[in-house]
Amino acid sequence: MVIEHPFLFTRESELTDAMEASIGPFWASRQQGQFIGKDRLRLQWCAFTSPEHTKAIVVVNGRIECAEKYQEIFYDLFQQGYDVYSYDHRGQGISQRLVTGSDIGHVVQFEDYVDDLETFVDDVVTQKVHQQRMILAHSMGGAIATLYAARKPAAIDAMALSAPMLGINLSPLLRATAKPLCRVLSQLQHPAGFAPGQVPYWAKPFKHNLLTQSEARYQWFRELYEEHKTVQVGGPSAQWIWQSMTSCEHAVSVAKDIDMPILMMQAARDEIVCNETMFRIYRDRQASGQPIQFQIVPESRHELLFERDEIRDKALTYVLTFFRAQQPDQETVPLEQTA
Repeated sequence: MVIEHPFLFTRESELTDAMEASIGPFWASRQQGQFIGKDRLRLQWCAFTSPEHTKAIVVVNGRIECAEKYQEIFYDLFQQGYDVYSYDHRGQGISQRLVTGSDIGHVVQFEDYVDDLETFVDDVVTQKVHQQRMILAHSMGGAIATLYAARKPAAIDAMALSAPMLGINLSPLLRATAKPLCRVLSQLQHPAGFAPGQVPYWAKPFKHNLLTQSEARYQWFRELYEEHKTVQVGGPSAQWIWQSMTSCEHAVSVAKDIDMPILMMQAARDEIVCNETMFRIYRDRQASGQPIQFQIVPESRHELLFERDEIRDKALTYVLTFFRAQQPDQETVPLEQTA
């Protein structure tokens, strides 16, 4: 059965007006600050809370992203009765960069991202007591959240993964050679040098983008990054690539045993992450008896949460219905199983 969503979300046709009338003032009302992450890096966080809210969603974003890009999503989640927390990863957004004077996407160890998420939850999110705490993670954030959930399963009640980076979409040849090649390159050159073929930030035209089919949301995101150049992130370093590929493999190996409900959403037209890896995790969790719901979102490109209204509505409805289903006192409509 296909569910009819009872939720109301913002419309891409009204995005410009909503940014001025509702989303913009909402974003301006945020609580914000810095926490100290691994290796004493200063990381920026934001939160939206209400005394009436008893549930929280921690949003873990992807590579090159920042919390400011998620204003519309934060607004929609908050309107559904959730406190919302998020932060900028090390080397991204307005958190401290690892390479001075460069927009390269770099990390020393991928586990540093996981350590930062743990610190953020412990030092910021838990300052308010919630009846339930969930994670919504996208792309690279999905790998970070999966490793965190394996490490601290009691810290959260459920996890929704949007096009998680549990494998990178590469040709068989690159899949076999990219990790060892980038590991060698990171040792031979400066570890924070761009990987082969990678360049500093540039705004790819909408018609050539692989992220979304919503021109309104895509152009808003690019204009935001042009206006606030400090949030721009370019291509990854060789170090980032081999560290990320290694951590993806680790995340896949531990995902089957994570003791919490998981919703995994796959973008049917994704060209960024490896969809086959998601099928593998779904099958492994089924075999191990761990709860998982798997949803293929038809026609979607990678950024499910920034897609056209009909796609984005479906993805957010899956997320919110899944989170509501974790509350025993709520009557919910089961999600349609698509795999």
